[in-house]
Amino acid sequence: MSRTSERANAVDGTRPDGTPPNAPPPLPAPPTAVERGTAFLRDMPLAWTPGVAFRDHKTTVGGSPWAVTTLPRRVRPFAKKLFEAGRVGVTAENGTEIAAAIYLLDRGIIDPLPLARGTVDDVDVVVPVYKHAASLERCLAALAAEGLPVTVVDDASPPADAARIARAAAAHGAKLIVRASNGGPGAARTDGYNASTAPFVAFVDADIVASADWVTRLRPLFEDPLLAAVAPRVVADVRGSSTIELYEETRSELDMGEVPSRVVFGVAVGWLPTASVIMRRAAISDPPFEPGLRVGEDVDLVWRMEEAGWTVRFAPDVINRHEVRTSLRDFSARRAMYGSSAAELERRHPRRLIPARPSLSGLGVLLALTSRRPKIGVPIAAAIAVYEFLRVRRMLGAEASIALSVERTALGLWTDGFWMGHLLRRDWWPVGLGVLLATPKSRLARGLAVTMLWEPVRDHLIRPTRLGPVQSLALRALDDASYGTGVIRGAFKTRVWNVILPRVQLPTWPKKTKPQQENEPS
Repeated sequence: MSRTSERANAVDGTRPDGTPPNAPPPLPAPPTAVERGTAFLRDMPLAWTPGVAFRDHKTTVGGSPWAVTTLPRRVRPFAKKLFEAGRVGVTAENGTEIAAAIYLLDRGIIDPLPLARGTVDDVDVVVPVYKHAASLERCLAALAAEGLPVTVVDDASPPADAARIARAAAAHGAKLIVRASNGGPGAARTDGYNASTAPFVAFVDADIVASADWVTRLRPLFEDPLLAAVAPRVVADVRGSSTIELYEETRSELDMGEVPSRVVFGVAVGWLPTASVIMRRAAISDPPFEPGLRVGEDVDLVWRMEEAGWTVRFAPDVINRHEVRTSLRDFSARRAMYGSSAAELERRHPRRLIPARPSLSGLGVLLALTSRRPKIGVPIAAAIAVYEFLRVRRMLGAEASIALSVERTALGLWTDGFWMGHLLRRDWWPVGLGVLLATPKSRLARGLAVTMLWEPVRDHLIRPTRLGPVQSLALRALDDASYGTGVIRGAFKTRVWNVILPRVQLPTWPKKTKPQQENEPS
């Protein structure tokens, strides 16, 4: 911890390990390998995770955590079987396949398919709400399809809204808890959790319209005793054609994408929103959500689960929908609110919210290629690339092909530029604006501008919104800048500087051969 952080902790009472004084107690320990057993796999359909490459029937590239993995020989036959089956469910048939399945599951190379198996009677549903009674009515109507017990927690709504919320809860047979004071979503969820008794609790925001069988399909995944939480994909519930709706349709902050994943640090799905999520009571602390957090409390809980050794999964085969607020002001304010949680989360989970971690090699290549003297810059960039290739080759080991080493080297160098562009668009957006203004006169600025624009332009080409490119890219710029503004404000308010300071990595020569693990751009 830096001296700056230590001084900040002395002011706010944070514990020496960085944990706030009112933080929840540690989570219960997950089951050991013996306690977990293998029985949960006997009838569980498994599928190869999209985006995980399988090279030469022995090496995987991807997974969660992301890694280049040379599979043990005993695992390869079942891996090949799953890879060839794609998203068609395959069940492990013997002890060897079961052992292989556990190996692949715990690395995010394969994932369990959410398929309904009978009725569910051990899940309670908790719905926190503040003001939005009309949204709650639609939410409860959708939840009625599965007939599960529902607890609505009114977080001290104004009288007119509170009366309508009470009528909606009564009309749908939901239990109602009314808080005396507004405590935020985490406090409301905690009250609902404490009022429930089932072994599993589903948290659903009031602006969610759930699929008719979402709990029934996700509940069987908890047959794995190590699973603490699982969430469906949450997409925008587009009911009109406003600009914000057409943007959110493909760019929603709650939409974690279409690729299944274990939720771990350093991958695209590194956290889960509690807009829709099912949790195992035995894996939750008391209280489940930290009282000191009004924003980001869901991220904190999921990260604590992962840090404690539990498994958390994202299962996008199941889809719920959330209401879109169409005001541009609400859109920007919500993004800034999400960004404001970064500093408090970084305080509780040190080094997780560093905005960019480029390597010195990647930055060196960018500087060399944008030099005013290309006869000098190009050879320097080539020399750096050769060094990186040799370094990657050593890390991947002798079994990795030359082609794989070249691919990883190129992607690694490009990723460094990608993250600098990401930083300049979001957390350093005022600097990024200056970079764009300087492009007519500076080769370096033009190079940085390419890294800044790459992701928005790529996303628009691959997953275009129904807006034109100008509107779509303008909203993307507002999206990024709003989030970055929240991050900057939070950093100055809390004096937690990690959230706005990138960390440059030194590309040291590896001492021994081992599989490489690195972050991928989202």
